[in-house]
Amino acid sequence: AEIFDLVIIDEASQMTPENSISALMRARSALISGDTNQLPPTNFWRIASTDEDEDEDVATTEESILEIANASFNPKHRLQWHYRSKHEELIAFSNHYVYDSDLVIFPSPSEASDTLGVSLVPVNGTFQRRINPAEAQVMAQHIVRFMKEHPTRSLGVVVMNQPQSEHLEAMIAREADGDRDVSDYIERWDSEQEGLQRFFVKNLENVQGDERDVIFIGTVYGRDPQGKFAHSFGPINRAQGIRRLNVLFSRAKEQMVTFTSIPMEMFQPNETNQGATLLKFWLQYCATKKLGEVGARDRG
Repeated sequence: AEIFDLVIIDEASQMTPENSISALMRARSALISGDTNQLPPTNFWRIASTDEDEDEDVATTEESILEIANASFNPKHRLQWHYRSKHEELIAFSNHYVYDSDLVIFPSPSEASDTLGVSLVPVNGTFQRRINPAEAQVMAQHIVRFMKEHPTRSLGVVVMNQPQSEHLEAMIAREADGDRDVSDYIERWDSEQEGLQRFFVKNLENVQGDERDVIFIGTVYGRDPQGKFAHSFGPINRAQGIRRLNVLFSRAKEQMVTFTSIPMEMFQPNETNQGATLLKFWLQYCATKKLGEVGARDRG
């Protein structure tokens, strides 16, 4: 078998050992890079479910080659310089709550503005049958306006579950059919940089590795039509909820806008639900721009 001088495995938190071993066995040396605070490999086989509280495909968490390398390889190096964000607000949250304030962040040359940093758009939408139509409508309006006013800035949209993603994507497709500015924007970014910055609407599970100038986030969840708020947050409630959110909160180069229908006065997650707690901290941060010590969290 052919022997390689060097085998490099990037985004190694997503690579299973069984998919890595044949290449590593043929390597004279290996470099494995990744982030243990991002998503491990997951199995996305769809299952038939009639449970409306189930907001995502069931994902089976597996061990990654990155975790094995961390335990076995030497020397190890941690890359601390954060290069993506052009404004400190965009990475300050993850740096504080996920990376123990260990990242080196380039200082921003200007204060936050309408085109930089983080912001919050409250929406009075209701969550029923796994979608929030009113929130999707507000997001669609903002997306269309963005495409008209900022055609030279790339945009990605992430929502918390697949049904909302499909619903919103269909709305934008209809807008593109009737609005030349929207279709021109989508076509431009399909070809710009060989499509590396094309417009997308994705669910939470599928956004790792992406980056755009601007990211719109839709939290989807909210009161039901009877006014009750269930603390059901799909994949956020699961063991890897913090990692999922960390991936989501670190995709933007210039700006993040979060749209939410979650009633903050009713949002009281259990202290053991680390994902939901981090989501609450994020919404507070987007509203106030202040980190502070809102509560202790076991990073475990």
